Amino acid sequence: MAKGLNWIFNEYEFDNRVNNLAWTVSGKYDEEIDSAEKDYSSKDASMYYAIIAGARRKYVDWETVKKFLVNRIKSGYNKDILLTIIQIVLNDVAEKKVIEERPGVVDIRNKAYSDILKSYSKIHKEDILQLLKYTYVLQQMDRHPVMDRLVRKILREINSIDSNDDIMNILKRVDEIYLTYFQHILDSQSENVEFAEDDVKNVEVNFDTFSDFMLEELYNDQETQTVETEIKNLNSGMLVDSIGEERGDIDLESTPNRVIYVDEEMLNKIYKRVEYYYGQSYLNESDRRKIEARNCRNVHEGCRLHFTDGVLRSHCENAFQLKYVTRQKDNNIFEFQFKIKTFRRQINKLKESFSRLLIEESSSDRVYSDCGTIYANKAWRIGRSSNNKVFYKDVDNGKGRYVIDILLDSSGSQTSKQFMVAIQAYILSAALTLVGIPNRVMGFQSFLDYTILKRFRDYNDNVRKCEDIFEYYCAGNNRDGLAIKATCDGLLERDEENKILIVLSDGKPNDVKIGKDTSRSIRGETAYKGVVGINDTAMEVRKARKRGIMVLGVFTGKETDLEAEKKIYGKDFIYIKDIQRFSDIVSTYLKKVIRN
Repeated sequence: MAKGLNWIFNEYEFDNRVNNLAWTVSGKYDEEIDSAEKDYSSKDASMYYAIIAGARRKYVDWETVKKFLVNRIKSGYNKDILLTIIQIVLNDVAEKKVIEERPGVVDIRNKAYSDILKSYSKIHKEDILQLLKYTYVLQQMDRHPVMDRLVRKILREINSIDSNDDIMNILKRVDEIYLTYFQHILDSQSENVEFAEDDVKNVEVNFDTFSDFMLEELYNDQETQTVETEIKNLNSGMLVDSIGEERGDIDLESTPNRVIYVDEEMLNKIYKRVEYYYGQSYLNESDRRKIEARNCRNVHEGCRLHFTDGVLRSHCENAFQLKYVTRQKDNNIFEFQFKIKTFRRQINKLKESFSRLLIEESSSDRVYSDCGTIYANKAWRIGRSSNNKVFYKDVDNGKGRYVIDILLDSSGSQTSKQFMVAIQAYILSAALTLVGIPNRVMGFQSFLDYTILKRFRDYNDNVRKCEDIFEYYCAGNNRDGLAIKATCDGLLERDEENKILIVLSDGKPNDVKIGKDTSRSIRGETAYKGVVGINDTAMEVRKARKRGIMVLGVFTGKETDLEAEKKIYGKDFIYIKDIQRFSDIVSTYLKKVIRN
């Protein structure tokens, strides 16, 4: 089986510890720790990744670094060389500063690098940039690798940088290293670069405190976007990434199709432990299997569904998870209490708006005709007038009753805005409940091949149950198509005439696939991401609409992913740049649906 999976499966709460470690180091609990900033080859590697992720956030002024990179790349600096120098220098700065505060990091770092380096069968030492990173790592581990004079000189320059210095002075040293050791070689040999130590000459760098790049406005052009992407890559990558060729026993995150092969024994352990991590299911085994049989087909073949009320409202023996979710709930409630008057006004405003609309739409009109119920006051017309409309009919304008499902993406990509999502979902659900519209709020996320559907409130719960929405927290992946399919399964059982499903997501379905046999992959397992995930989710949305469910997609991702969202939801989707407008925008949509 894939390397390192044993401890992941048996101690899944370790992932929460990794997140907490990064947040503790950085002191920024509202920032998302991306899955790419974690390593699954060993516990020490994961802990070190988390420490450095937190240290980068705490000690590096990335906005200034971005301006520096945009300016230098626009002026002709070689991007790959400059980024490599920046990565080594800023890693060195972050590492030195965090070790000053936490000396124990040294042991974790050495074990982590040792574990990661074992996964490489060949190091490309002929590439000066990769050799620099590789030699730097060995040097940090107190090893003494043989290195040529050029590498030794560059590393000596990097080691001499004061980690406590101002970011401007640190960037000045980066400029000096680039211009001293690389620029003139690039000028003389263009793109075909060979580094010869004899060509290196010291240079003078004209770089004052108020450098020109700090005065430059950053526009949303291609170069700026490229630099932002590269900075994200720097943040989420380690120095030893891409320095050679990996061995065959690749791990969870580096698997090309994110297909993990496990044996039957390990598979059974996963299934037995899911309630330990997410709380006991509110369905019995028989009902759950029936739902899986209907929904886990085609691209979802072999997947499982777990319906739960969460660890706080169902049986759970996982003390760490109980503590973790309690803390997340407290954080969400704290943010709500901070502006409670504003949020209460929003709820009352939506409630009154929905009430007026429902009263208007449920009224009846009286129509006079030549048949129906006789209208006594007009009976005199009979035999005396050509107008024989002395009967009436009351025409009901009501369009039937409504039921609404609110489905929230609870994957790790939503972490940075989880308290805002929880508050907005609470506001909308509370307003709907107060006017008597049945609504259910659920979150979805994935744990290996399980799609977890967490029920925060059910259709007929009272308004106090809306507070359970504050248990919303984010982790793991997202298998949108299966979550939508399973949610619609329950929605269709309701007897209300008008069924509405609102899905909040970032428009990027992304999940792993579990292969049940390492020796025979005859089914050709494919990960649930990219075109596969988008097409499947789009298909499930269209199926739901054909069955009479009105589906609205609420998009919270990046503009670059808008095309995927359009493909999934067609015209019925809303792009929200500010998640705090979620309840207002969705209520506008609901009013439009009711009127039409």
